[in-house]
Amino acid sequence: MKRTLFEELFNYHPENSALASVNDCGDVYTATLELAGFSKEDVKVFVADDVLKVEAKKDAKTKKCNLRLKNLVSVSSIKSKMENGLLTLTLPKKEVAESVNIEIE
Repeated sequence: MKRTLFEELFNYHPENSALASVNDCGDVYTATLELAGFSKEDVKVFVADDVLKVEAKKDAKTKKCNLRLKNLVSVSSIKSKMENGLLTLTLPKKEVAESVNIEIE
């Protein structure tokens, strides 16, 4: 079974999972999660141990999504927006360090 860009980049594993998609938009990744029936007050988004976690709870209904960031994203700059049952996350890429030669003494 072929893995998608989303699965490869974020090591995605469903768990009562929301439908999700991710796009590489140059300097950022955008992830969109379908959370129909939930409001932004029902949704919690946080990062722990290099995993972006989305948890939506309303009454007995629960949706979760865990995205392993693999140290590719500038965590402190993540932005989120909830509109019409869609949670959109903007995940800025970390800058890649240039190659540096180190002189041996």
